[in-house]
This record gives sequence, C-alpha cells and structure tokens, in this order.
Amino acid sequence: MSMFASSAASFQPVISEVVNAVDRQVYAGPQILPFQPVNIRKGKYVKIESAQYDNDASKPRAAGSNFAQVSGEYTAATFDCLEYGVENSLDDINTAEAETDALLDIVSVAANQLADDLMVGHEIRVASALSGSGFNSTAATAAMSVVASATPIADIGAAVLRLNADGITKNIQLIMEASLYQEMTQTDDMRNLINGSGSFFWSQDQVARVVGVDGIIICNSRYNSAMKGQTASRSAIWPTSSFYVASIADGPLTNGGIGRTLCYTDRGGDFVSETYRTEQPPANVIRVRNSCDEVIINANAGEIISGA
Repeated sequence: MSMFASSAASFQPVISEVVNAVDRQVYAGPQILPFQPVNIRKGKYVKIESAQYDNDASKPRAAGSNFAQVSGEYTAATFDCLEYGVENSLDDINTAEAETDALLDIVSVAANQLADDLMVGHEIRVASALSGSGFNSTAATAAMSVVASATPIADIGAAVLRLNADGITKNIQLIMEASLYQEMTQTDDMRNLINGSGSFFWSQDQVARVVGVDGIIICNSRYNSAMKGQTASRSAIWPTSSFYVASIADGPLTNGGIGRTLCYTDRGGDFVSETYRTEQPPANVIRVRNSCDEVIINANAGEIISGA
C-alpha cells in the first residue's frame, strides 16, 4: 500500500518513529532547555521569582502553637506551543525507479533533514531565550583573546559561587560557543595548568573539574541565512563574546533548572511526520512539524559572563 495514497496529509508512525529516534546532540538547544511533553497547546506554568528557599525555617512546635511558615515568590506564567513545520516535495521523476524499501529510506532521509531544519529554528529560539532571560550579568575580568589577562577559571568559579549563594547547586553547566571555548583553553590561565600537568590538552571533563562546574555544553551550531538558490552563508547562533553558567535539568518542572522546551506531543513524539500527494507538480510531499515553546522558569538559576 502506498504511503502517499491521499491528497490529505496522513500521519506516518514509522517515519515519525525514525525521526524521533535520531540523536541530535549536535544541537545544544535540547541540552539547555530539554523537551518536556505537555498535553495542551496553551496553559500556565509556575515561575520562580526569587531565590528565597533553602531557609533554616523549621522550628520545634510547642503544644497549641502553629508550625513555622515561610513564603515564596512564585507567579503563574503562560506558555503557547506554536506550530513549526517544513515540507519537502519528492518529484515523481526522482522516485520513479525506487522500490518500496528504497522509497521508505528516501522518505526517512528527507524527513530527518526536515527535522534538522526545525532544530535550527529551535536552536535560535533557545539562544534568544537565554539572551533575554534576565540572568544576573557580570563582566569578565578580560576578554579571552587577551590571553595574558583573561581569568576564566576565577570568573566561572565566582559565577558558580553566586549561584550557590542563591541556593542553586545541582547540575551546574558551563554553556559556551565553540570558538570561545577554544579561546578559553588557550589563555595563560588555562595553559599554565594544562602544561603543568604534562598534557597537551584536557578533555571537557577535566576542564569542567578545574573551573568548578558539573559539565560543559559546547554550542557549535550554525545556520544558513541565504535564500534558496543563493550561496550558503552560515553564521554562529550562539554569542562569541559572552557565555552562561547555569543549572540544567530535564523532566518535570519541579526538578528545577533554568527552563524547558514545552512540547505539545499530540502524536506521542517531539516531531510528527506526515505525507500527502500533489499533482501540481506530480510529487509526494513529506512534512515534519512540531509544536513547542521555550520557557525560562527560574532566572535565578543562571549567570551571564559578558565581555568574554
């Protein structure tokens, strides 16, 4: 039976499963604001407005008295999972010789390429969400390019201590654009330690331990801003003169972290794959879509280091 039997778009569970199973760790967005499924497109979520927790508030209760009470600053914020989608038309001329299995492979490859296009848009929106997050911002001692003066170890360590002072201690990550990370490892501050250890380089885990974070997310993604038919023009999505130190968490919002990508999963996965038939021109059309909203749930859980 053809998977393109109708002019109406039909859900393709096999292709959707293939697309959702692909590891897209090349993109930093899902690592920073992990996908969290929701069963409604629009709704409310709890947003933490202050760092008033981890208090020594429990006291012995005497007979006839009330328990100790605390107050927190929480607000209800709204989310709206907007629908994003991309289509690719496979002309009959290109698929006329394909057998059934080969056609499935072609559709799977095309669908994964469309999913990657969606991920580029998600990456840009996550970068924008962090830029406008309201995190505390502190200037770096010096730019990484000033190799003799930059002190990334102290700058990052101080950011971790500021987070700790606000009660943020879990899974603190260094989030940095790839070229800036390379500059950081070439500063005298880092090279003196690396060379002193007898190594030519350190792994990310080793660097993480030295700067005092639980892990490092290197943002290496680019996007092509050229229109179709024009020469590709790729630009970095993430800032190259600032970086973030932030608590990252996935799962329910009660797990903490700076935020999530709330994803309306009406078909059971982050991505939905559909197909339909068109005759102008004669082609089989593949569509991949998702519905999501990138939200910051706790601005106290992140720090920006600017001027790096």
